[in-house]
Amino acid sequence: MITIEADFNHLDGQGRLILSDLVIHQHTPFELIAASGKRILFVQGEDIVFGRVVNDPDRGWIGEIDWNTQDVLEEYPEHILSRAV
Repeated sequence: MITIEADFNHLDGQGRLILSDLVIHQHTPFELIAASGKRILFVQGEDIVFGRVVNDPDRGWIGEIDWNTQDVLEEYPEHILSRAV
């Protein structure tokens, strides 16, 4: 799994994280990260969300986010959760 620090308020009109213009990511190897196929966890403070990085022709590197995963590391089916309790 790869972790990338992001600003969840730094979005384009499609709800994607804009990464390319953040100073912290000027030296981030986005091309290698995108090609790796590994899960990407975007982090802002204590908030997390899963997604992937893609190179947008107009915006540069962006994070396509699955906002349904926000603040959820793993979801297990109820029958698995009830056995763990």
